[in-house]
Amino acid sequence: MSSPDAPRSRRLQPIVWLRTHEVAADALLAAILTVVSTAFHIIDPDIDGESYRDPTWWTIPLVFASAIPIAWRRRQPIAVAVLVVAIQVTVLIANLSDTGLLAVIVALYSLSAYSSGRRRTQSAVGIAFVLAVVLVGGVITNELDISALISIAVTLVIAFVLGDNLRRRREAATALQDRLDRAERERELVAHQRVTAERARIARELHDVVAHSVSVMVIQAAAARRNLATSPDVAHEALANIETTGRHTMDELRGLLGVLRRTEQPSLESELSPQPTLRSVHALVESAGDLPVELAVSGNIDELPTGVDLTGYRIVQEALTNVRRHAGQATSIEVRIDRRDDQLDIEITDDGRGAAADEGEVGFGIVGMRERVEATGGTVKAGFRPGGGWQVRASLPIGRHADRSEAEQSEPVDTAQSNVLEARR
Repeated sequence: MSSPDAPRSRRLQPIVWLRTHEVAADALLAAILTVVSTAFHIIDPDIDGESYRDPTWWTIPLVFASAIPIAWRRRQPIAVAVLVVAIQVTVLIANLSDTGLLAVIVALYSLSAYSSGRRRTQSAVGIAFVLAVVLVGGVITNELDISALISIAVTLVIAFVLGDNLRRRREAATALQDRLDRAERERELVAHQRVTAERARIARELHDVVAHSVSVMVIQAAAARRNLATSPDVAHEALANIETTGRHTMDELRGLLGVLRRTEQPSLESELSPQPTLRSVHALVESAGDLPVELAVSGNIDELPTGVDLTGYRIVQEALTNVRRHAGQATSIEVRIDRRDDQLDIEITDDGRGAAADEGEVGFGIVGMRERVEATGGTVKAGFRPGGGWQVRASLPIGRHADRSEAEQSEPVDTAQSNVLEARR
């Protein structure tokens, strides 16, 4: 069974066809006007008691020529308007019966709708002058009364004004579409730049992490070399720490290679600033004095792999930034950090109105957050939560790299540093 909208769609199909086939539509309009004008001329009806010239060998082609140019009204509007008015004036002077000024009305509408500039203005002025002379002459010779003159003049002016209004609306729509396209291109460019900048910052932070690990390995390798003969236990411990640090550094390098991109040189401030850790998350929460944040930390977060430590801090930082930007009047914000043996769980929830976009159109901060977490091998989810508000949940694997503590490295590192200083003397 066909739907109720099917007949309406079928009725609209001819209109759609005429709009999509402009050349054929103009040719069809010209053919209709030509047929009607020729029929009026051949039949020679008695209109208002006036008699018209009988058809001859030259009058029929003249009537044809008064309507056929309409087929080119969009492609050559100025030429068509001038030609149609000139021929139609000749038809009126020769007292031939046709469709009257219908072709002139269409030509004037097309002139104002599909042309612009100085040439159009000059053509319109010339046509108006010629028509005014012919119409006023008809009034003077009593072939046209004042009411008919006013009616014809108003009709021609309305046709011109309607065409000009259509042209202006079409140009405004085109300009609006151009602005939208330009804004879309600029938005994509800004998005690309912001994502690139975020990835570059991630790469610089991971670079600092790896550089720290490599420095520790170099120092402990020097300590192992100098203590290999005299203190085998110290050398063995240093080598074990080198192995642990090396494995951890390999994990960090995998994340580094995944996010590293070519970009501009970082600023001096970003190079010299120390990298934050979860140990300073309390200061981060206290600095957000304009937000009602409640922080809950369970487990020991003092001994985390450097990459996990930095990523966890950035997750909390970015989540609080998003709350400030998008949540509106949030009355409750909870930050929960749970450290387990092999995993670090972070959850940030608020009761605000949520982000301005759904999860399929997340902002650049969430994109950077996901890339940070993926670089450490973890997972993160961000989206609306049941009951209202926004929620960010991240799980970062710790694994065997969390087993090493600063206390385990302090003595070998101190020994290595002293040996290096001694070697430099």
